[in-house]
Amino acid sequence: MAKLVLLFVCVAVFQLANALQCYQCEREGCEKEMKDWQKSQCGKLADTKLTNVCLKQVYKDKTTQKEMFSRKCVSMEKDMKYKCDNANGEQVVCETCDSDLCNSATKINFSLVAVSGIFLALLMPKFLA
Repeated sequence: MAKLVLLFVCVAVFQLANALQCYQCEREGCEKEMKDWQKSQCGKLADTKLTNVCLKQVYKDKTTQKEMFSRKCVSMEKDMKYKCDNANGEQVVCETCDSDLCNSATKINFSLVAVSGIFLALLMPKFLA
């Protein structure tokens, strides 16, 4: 049992040590074709009042009136709501999230630590016996 707890703690620490990863796409076609999106790692922040989040923004372009999509990493003040820039057109969607690759088209969020814990809890008794 002690080995299982130690392994779970190691997975949790590893998850916390990794920087946030977000999809990066700021061109036409970002509403679909997820296989073409780049993955970017948010940088370390010097200011402790700020936090990194992933952004999914949809706006209606002023000139073309087409819906444009933007996905990227942004910094914002902790415990505040992110304010999207409306310079390019009328805001349709402005969503932020704080788990890896959460700014995709679908809203399936899960914690790697939770999934790892369940997986280990099911398999480890076989190895420890």
